[in-house]
Amino acid sequence: MPCRSPLPLLALPALALGAYALKGPADPLRPSTPEDGVGPLTRRRYWVEIEGATHTPEEVADHWRNHLPEHAPKWLAWFRGLDHPVPPVRKGDRLQIQMLLIRRGRVVIEHVDPLGFRVRTLRLHPDAGTSDFRVYPGEERGRMVLQIESLLRVNSQFDRLAYIFGVHAAQRRNWELTLTSVARYAGGQIQNRGHESLEMHTLEHTYHLPEMPEVPVGASLETADHA
Repeated sequence: MPCRSPLPLLALPALALGAYALKGPADPLRPSTPEDGVGPLTRRRYWVEIEGATHTPEEVADHWRNHLPEHAPKWLAWFRGLDHPVPPVRKGDRLQIQMLLIRRGRVVIEHVDPLGFRVRTLRLHPDAGTSDFRVYPGEERGRMVLQIESLLRVNSQFDRLAYIFGVHAAQRRNWELTLTSVARYAGGQIQNRGHESLEMHTLEHTYHLPEMPEVPVGASLETADHA
């Protein structure tokens, strides 16, 4: 009797996870919290420092919120309005995202202020938590820091594996290119940039600029354990 390869049986769990990821949860538009996810709660922070900006911090924050789909690279994250065409983007608006051209996501704008905005993931998203997009004015006119700070857990074990095996690099590139685009709108020159990833024990964004690590332009501070 011919011996059958065990490979198809071994592939079944991966196929099941893939089917789950494509199908999505039963309540895809329910706001999610880190408690809905798996793995460690992680703060990922990306920033650029600018000097000589020609727009005010308030103008930059307003433009960033209303034109996020234009600033994000479409081949990594294609944003569209779920409730109406954007702009404008206001508190309570929901956005749909096509990530890496194949993975779907949904977020809701849950907070807006003159210097930034925060989005919360909906259940149909590979992460569970919030991301804050903020402009920190400098002491001198034309100086500011643009920052994206996420407090997230991955939504499922499938997404955790995907993150470990490369999605984190695409996510980082997406936000780096987004910050570069917003900095271009702000005017001036980028003096420094970087990112860090830290496991956290709290669920609240700080809303003040953390101490900037002493890293050169383009360097990173990776300390979270994703294994």
